Amino acid sequence: MPEGREERSGPNEHCSLEDFGSSQHSSSVGIKFEYAGATLLNNPPVTYREHIRNKYSAIKDMNSRLGENVKLNSRYTKLIIVNEHRHKKQRENEIMALGQKHEKIISNYSSSITIGHLFEHNEDGQLPQIVVLLGAAGIGKTLTAIKIMLDWANGELYQSRFDYVFYINCRELNFVSEQGSVEDLIFKNCSDQNAPTKEILMNPEKLMFIIDGFDELRFSFNQSESNFSSDPCEKQPVEILLSSLFRKKVLHKSHLIITTRPTALEKLGQCLKYEHCAERYAEILGFSENAREEYFYKFFGNEEQARKAYNFVKDREMLFTMCFIPIVCWIICTVLKQQIEAGEDLAQTSRTVTDVYMLYLSSLMKGHSSNSKQQIQMNLKGLCSLAAHGVRRQKILFEEEEIKQHGLDTADSLFLNENMFQKDIDCEYVYSFIHLTFQEFFSALFCVMQKEETVEDSETFLKNVNMLLKKNSNRNSDILIVRFLFGLLNDERKEDWEKILSFKISPRIKEILLKCVEETPMLPLSGFADRSYLEKFYCLYEIQEKQFVQSAMNRYTELTLNIYRFTKMDQIVLSFCIKHCCKLESLYLRMCSFQTEEDDEDMPGPSRVGTCCSFWELPEISAAPSLHP
Repeated sequence: MPEGREERSGPNEHCSLEDFGSSQHSSSVGIKFEYAGATLLNNPPVTYREHIRNKYSAIKDMNSRLGENVKLNSRYTKLIIVNEHRHKKQRENEIMALGQKHEKIISNYSSSITIGHLFEHNEDGQLPQIVVLLGAAGIGKTLTAIKIMLDWANGELYQSRFDYVFYINCRELNFVSEQGSVEDLIFKNCSDQNAPTKEILMNPEKLMFIIDGFDELRFSFNQSESNFSSDPCEKQPVEILLSSLFRKKVLHKSHLIITTRPTALEKLGQCLKYEHCAERYAEILGFSENAREEYFYKFFGNEEQARKAYNFVKDREMLFTMCFIPIVCWIICTVLKQQIEAGEDLAQTSRTVTDVYMLYLSSLMKGHSSNSKQQIQMNLKGLCSLAAHGVRRQKILFEEEEIKQHGLDTADSLFLNENMFQKDIDCEYVYSFIHLTFQEFFSALFCVMQKEETVEDSETFLKNVNMLLKKNSNRNSDILIVRFLFGLLNDERKEDWEKILSFKISPRIKEILLKCVEETPMLPLSGFADRSYLEKFYCLYEIQEKQFVQSAMNRYTELTLNIYRFTKMDQIVLSFCIKHCCKLESLYLRMCSFQTEEDDEDMPGPSRVGTCCSFWELPEISAAPSLHP
């Protein structure tokens, strides 16, 4: 029940007009009620729509300081929403793809819709009463729910369909211990506690409830139907109240939008058991490539800064791919904006891929601080164990039994998606990480989480790392685990994870990795060979430790690069390693091409890419030589 409002009715009492007073009586005490115009607030008269506009027009970033906020419409960027169930193979391809391939997959679904289409006729010609909006953690479900509220209040959405739209935050409901009613849910959305709920409830077909975050509810919904009530004013425990709404036992003509992570889909399906109610399932997939660019320009508000930051990220395939997740996009923009405003060179000071993944995980854990530190630690350890299990068996889809074997509760895991696929005459539920790169990140974390006394013997560990490094990494598959492994062992990051997980990372792992790089054969890098030679440089770049990199590069007196096309990211990595190669005397380049700032990666024609054949003698290296011809 909202604070500051007296109880008007007991559990078995019904609403009546007298509970709120007639409009004539209300006017005499300065309260204005106009149902048709959605006006129900106090003097001076403020309409319900105006109240919603005031409440939801601005949002706060996670790192906002006192008084700082952002206009929702100046930041919100259109998301890809699909109205179809994907096949197993489609989902596997989506999880594994990077770069342009990933963009093509998520942007080319034929059933893409907008928030304005959620209540339009479905393929069976029915108008849905319940819309389930699925999406992974950080994909934009809550922001979409708030955007719907604001657009309705601004007269831009669902005007002829709904007279009132109410927002219900499931995370907050977890902390409600006393009984309440649908009437109380309406009062909670209003700033005036004398709202005319009797008039509002008379037209349930004109009402919509947005129930945001179903996956966060900690209630059991195994309720007997005898507990449900059709009276919207009867007070009941919160779980029974919500069950009554879901199963259309109360206000059965009203409309619902329910947002949830896919891990709670099976649980939600058990709640939606009303045969005469049409439903729509839609899933938020994230930003398209064009939307990512639009988001950067909206975030920075400065065209030059936005262009600089966007081009910087687009050159880094993994970071750009992960920007399909809005919260990752926000993290990257936030970090880059701080660096640009400080006058720093992005190429020299920017965060590594490991940094961004750590910030993403940290942001989600902070957003779900209702879990105890011990719960978070156990969840992370289970995710790491599951990820490593999947890598060993080359699996990206996991059955529920496998999830439980690793100590995970599917409903409580922030970083897993639930997928439902048809199998013969039934359906199967399988689980996956939001993207393969997150599975690889947790696999790397699993390696560093082993206790000192249980670390694999150095020869076995060294053999495994060398095997991964030798794999062809054109798809950036297993090799990413090794990159993450190097990144996690950076001293600063290591301290952060030790605080979060309450364990010490064995220093032996770092020693083994250094030995692995030092024992790498000094072969020429050639376009006709695999990338394992360059991949070691990527690993050294990821750790970002001067002393470690110098030790690893100490035996190089010359580097030979043959017939190879260097992307801008390749050049940054190579320059970083050469800069710390104190004994390097010569650098031989033969038929190498270098992508420049003006290059379009999709059009790497000879006229757009510089090519060189050079031999440089370098008696002393104090800074990275230019790699451009």
